[in-house]
Amino acid sequence: MEQILDGTGAEGMAAACLERLETLARHGRRAVAQAGAFSHEIANQSERVEQALAATRESVGEDTAERTAAALGAEFTVAVETAMGTLSGELARISAHIDARADEAGRIVQEIARLGAVIRMLSLNATIEAARAGEHGLGFAVVASEVRQLADQTRGSAERANASIDFSDVRHEMQQLRAAVSAMLATLQDRAQDTSERIRTVFTQVGGELATIAANNKAIGEALGAVTDSVARAEGRTAAAVELASTAATALREGRPATLPGLMQKAGCRVPPPGYDRLEDVLRRGRLLVAIEPSFVGLSFRRRPGDRLAGLDVDYAEAFARWLGVTCTFLETPWDLCTERLEVAGPEEEADVVWSALPPNTGLGPIAYSRPYTYLDFVLARRAGDHRIRGIGDLGGLTVGVVNDPSAFATLEAAGLRWSGNRQLPGGRVTLGNLVAFTDQGRIHEALAKGVVDAFAVDHPIMHWAASGEDSRWRGRIEVLPGNIAGEPWYYAAAVARDPANFRLLDAIDAFLTWFEGTEERAALERRWQGGITPGRRTYRDEPGGLAGAPELAALWRAAHGGEPERSVPGPRSHRLEMSA
Repeated sequence: MEQILDGTGAEGMAAACLERLETLARHGRRAVAQAGAFSHEIANQSERVEQALAATRESVGEDTAERTAAALGAEFTVAVETAMGTLSGELARISAHIDARADEAGRIVQEIARLGAVIRMLSLNATIEAARAGEHGLGFAVVASEVRQLADQTRGSAERANASIDFSDVRHEMQQLRAAVSAMLATLQDRAQDTSERIRTVFTQVGGELATIAANNKAIGEALGAVTDSVARAEGRTAAAVELASTAATALREGRPATLPGLMQKAGCRVPPPGYDRLEDVLRRGRLLVAIEPSFVGLSFRRRPGDRLAGLDVDYAEAFARWLGVTCTFLETPWDLCTERLEVAGPEEEADVVWSALPPNTGLGPIAYSRPYTYLDFVLARRAGDHRIRGIGDLGGLTVGVVNDPSAFATLEAAGLRWSGNRQLPGGRVTLGNLVAFTDQGRIHEALAKGVVDAFAVDHPIMHWAASGEDSRWRGRIEVLPGNIAGEPWYYAAAVARDPANFRLLDAIDAFLTWFEGTEERAALERRWQGGITPGRRTYRDEPGGLAGAPELAALWRAAHGGEPERSVPGPRSHRLEMSA
């Protein structure tokens, strides 16, 4: 405090404040740097986890489970069938061998029985002849009697032998054995099939869990990418603030306040001269500087590397520049930084206007909006053929991508979708597995096509050309579901910094859009990039937060300069049109 009081009045106070600001900014820069280091480390860990998950899913994923179960089933079926065939063959061979031997023994026994019968017949004849011989045949009768007894014994033995070699019961038991073995092998095969099905189920469950982990990890990776970008930007801005505060404090301490505008210009903070009018500046230099996202497929993008920018926003901005009679220079800027480009340019040029899929919202900072130049639906896109998803009601437990835009979050929330950040709010109808906000607009379509997200909620023009354009590499890989998540059409507006110096430029944009609305060029433009003209009625005035447009900038002009600002603006083919109040 004494240091401040000992300073040279207001300049001393300003210098002390700047030194304090420099100290705070330096501490903030250190914290941002640490956050950046942590996010890089987490990103590296996430990448390693993704690699490990990919390898593990290859080993135990659902496809692997199917292959393993099929292989186990096929191998066991072949083994059982081989065993059954071998055993059946051996049993049949043994049975045939036994049958052959039994038949042979039966024939021998039959021969013995027949021989015994013949001998018995001969003994009977001998007995009869001995009886006729009288006393002379008594001895022969004794022999004949013995022979008859031997024949009877032979026949008895043959009958017993024939009974002993009857294998009909053995054949029956063999048949029963074959049936029992077949039943046991069939049961074993069924149990093996059940086991393979259980293996398939377990593998599939594990694969599903790994897929969920992988999806979460991908979501973390996307979020970390956004965090890393944000940290890098914050670090750059903080470094600029530290340098500006330090050099400005030094200049004030040394009594050199006249150098402050130059220091601010060096830091990217333009200091316009008194009475500066941006429209006059645009007409004088002959160039309109347009901040635009270069990777917004369908809006502002290159079909192939090296091509000029194309898309709905590009066509509108170039049409306005022609209407002004100037050329259009695109300042390619990440979408979430486009509005910053209106105020802080850094080493590059400061933008005159943002013409890049901008829905008016208080979260975008101190800017002023034109009337809408296009209306559109907020749609849901899915991978081609993914019939699980027919609308937002099918998104429970799934990962959904969305553009990093406050309006998109608010629309999904109003539609009843809930995720980790708003799960506690009432009125939820569907709880998502993850909601991934994409800052890198160039990754939207590939992330959907490759399954980083299951579905994407996004502006219709961003998906229309990608899904249907003849030279789109995503044609046939993604598709747009009919309907509008938002309930009523969205709209885009051009934007300028909320500064009275921008009133006439914004007024000219509104005049151009009024004229352009009924032209065939505008109708063809809308058909080309979103399939036709979507009617709508909302404007920035319907949004909460008291957003500004041309009338509000005119009020700022009157407050700053007094009187009414000139509202004469260029018209088609560079002639002048008088605008009515």
